Amino acid sequence: FVTGQDAEKASVQYIIDGKQSMTVFKDVRTLVNDAINAAVALLKGEAPAAQGSYNNGAIDVPAIQSPVVTVDATNVKAVLIDSGYYSASDFTGLP
Repeated sequence: FVTGQDAEKASVQYIIDGKQSMTVFKDVRTLVNDAINAAVALLKGEAPAAQGSYNNGAIDVPAIQSPVVTVDATNVKAVLIDSGYYSASDFTGLP
């Protein structure tokens, strides 16, 4: 059971080839958009829009939580190709 993180191209090809089970994907387009919105809010003297929180051992800290998707052979095309994150031509053997 081989896993990965960040859906790098080599890992995605391994998933398609059956050499890797899954990868954890956080869409960098969403992460960048969230970071820009937080920076703009801070520049305006406002608090960034937090949708959740996490406890750092001392207090609950407001957090901007981005979606995390498990990508495997059953959804690799829908999540990474159909969304425009990668091009189908980046890979061989896509279903």
